[in-house]
Amino acid sequence: MPMTVSHVAECPDLGPECLAGEPAPVPYNHHVDQIIAETVFDASLGITPFFAIDTRWSLRVADVNPTYSELDGTPKQVPDDIHHHDETLVDVTDPWLLGRFAAVQGNFVSVLRVGLSFPVGRTEPDPYALGQQGKTHEHLQAGSGTVVPIVGFGLAYRIAPVMISLGGIGFFNGYENDEGFRAPTRLYASHRVAVGLFDDVLVPFVEATLAHETEEYWSGEVGLEGSNVRSEVYLGGGASWRFYESWSID
Repeated sequence: MPMTVSHVAECPDLGPECLAGEPAPVPYNHHVDQIIAETVFDASLGITPFFAIDTRWSLRVADVNPTYSELDGTPKQVPDDIHHHDETLVDVTDPWLLGRFAAVQGNFVSVLRVGLSFPVGRTEPDPYALGQQGKTHEHLQAGSGTVVPIVGFGLAYRIAPVMISLGGIGFFNGYENDEGFRAPTRLYASHRVAVGLFDDVLVPFVEATLAHETEEYWSGEVGLEGSNVRSEVYLGGGASWRFYESWSID
């Protein structure tokens, strides 16, 4: 996922130099280009015809490239920026362990998933507090530092050769980690339509996902840069190819 973020850096975001008296530091632009990629390992163990145990592990690679400019667009050199770093971060994220309950009635399938994520991913100290002190810090972290309850569901109905499905999953964090970070509640809902071709050997699909995150807190307060609440819509598509018996590639 490529992403570009730009913002104006000004006091108090510029740290202690904002308290040094007149003249105040001149605001300037921060531009941050990121490419984030995740490789995900999913595994499921069927225990009974209606119950399975699911687990998910993920390796995330984040490449960050910051540049700077004056307010008029003139390029600016900032050799020791405490906020952004030219870096590539490689991290294991928080893994999941879920119980999955399923029911099938005719062409209708329903699924309920409940479980936890575990604090394996790298965490960081409060970046906003360190920024105010003029100390280098890191905003990107790979985990929440807490055990997070997870609840998910899935519904699907098949009208051959079409499969219509609706699914959702929520992560409900309830407390701070040892760095004072309370991760936001994250909610995702997806709608997918798939069409099976050649006896379901090839199954193209289109989907839409709504993602919503509530506020994140550091020591009970919103971060210095303001609210992080956000809602996003993702549109996508793809295909599944069953190339040999029960083996397929998505």
